Amino acid sequence: MPVLQVLRWALLAAEVWIAVPILYLCILSVSAILTAKKRNSEAISPSSQANFVILIPAHNEEAILGNLLGSLSKLAYPKDLYTVFVVADNCTDNTAELVRATGWVRVYERFDENKRGKGHALSWLLHELEMNRLIYDAYIIIDADSMVVPTFLQAMNRELAEGAQALQACNTVLNISESPSTALRLVALTLVNHVRTLGRNGLGASSTLTGNGMCLSRSLLMRYPWRAFAIAEDYQYYLTLVQHGERVRYVPEAVVRSHMPISFARMRTQDVRWESSELGQPTWRIALNLFGAGLRLRNFVCLEAIAELLTPPLSFLVCWCLLILLASLLMWSPPELLFSLLLFGGLACYIGTGLYLLRPPRIVYKAFLYAPGFMAWKLWIYFILRRNKKHTSEWIRTSRTSS
Repeated sequence: MPVLQVLRWALLAAEVWIAVPILYLCILSVSAILTAKKRNSEAISPSSQANFVILIPAHNEEAILGNLLGSLSKLAYPKDLYTVFVVADNCTDNTAELVRATGWVRVYERFDENKRGKGHALSWLLHELEMNRLIYDAYIIIDADSMVVPTFLQAMNRELAEGAQALQACNTVLNISESPSTALRLVALTLVNHVRTLGRNGLGASSTLTGNGMCLSRSLLMRYPWRAFAIAEDYQYYLTLVQHGERVRYVPEAVVRSHMPISFARMRTQDVRWESSELGQPTWRIALNLFGAGLRLRNFVCLEAIAELLTPPLSFLVCWCLLILLASLLMWSPPELLFSLLLFGGLACYIGTGLYLLRPPRIVYKAFLYAPGFMAWKLWIYFILRRNKKHTSEWIRTSRTSS
């Protein structure tokens, strides 16, 4: 067989391989648009109101924690039906004193140099609440660098009243206009935390848990106690739920916005944590476990989670599509060239859906000029830093501004 023919077959195989996740993203995009229109036409008034507890893990967050507590004080929900706890975890600043000064937020101080990180802090706080017989209907976890909309608890309560046990809020960016990196982060989070999750909602699948804005019912936590201690503790707990046939429901009306680092250098620890695969087992084994659970439980949620797990990052897909396009041009193969353009069209559909649902300010579109550098950075994180034990062995606080 001629060498050129072999190269064309290899190119076609690469196109088919990359087309599968892009097709999946296109399906989610269409589902997201349809689901958004359906939710906008629904108006549900629950007959009951849940008693919430809001848990805030905080490590040296005195500079920005006040913003979150201020937004929680303005929630449009009965004051006697929600309580706020902060766990000041291994703090060396005045985080605990700041919380006590509010007069209405409760604080627990934890010092443990061996068991560090958000997962351990949450497990410890949940245990303390149980020991003190402080019982609530639902437990919400919010990061200290965030702010919530006034209707946050109303949206969560509506979903709980419909029978949901695990919920995920819309996790997005607060400081959009602070730098091009924060504007691009808004687009990235919209695609992953809104388009995908909303589309999965529409398909009857499960949302992932993003760590910020998670809501878990007491009955769920009794069945599946919090034992997620990896760097990506939220994803670890999500896998526990999905492998048991549970579904996480996405609540786009419950919006939580958080501060994002304003430069690539400050983004490093956060991106490594988000992209980390330190879940105790490789991705292929997780996929096999999900497949086995899906067959055993005859559960679509488990099987769909495999597609989400195996879908590469957007930067990876764009890079491969560029390489395929370049190879098609060099070999001047019209069928493969057309296929590569269709792949780009699929990515454009996915990104366009995010922009359509987001309706971002003009500064976001200007930030696309920095997109090549942003994607190169994400590839460096994905292929290099996340595989380095130096960067994934423990949780490291992300450097942020207090603006």
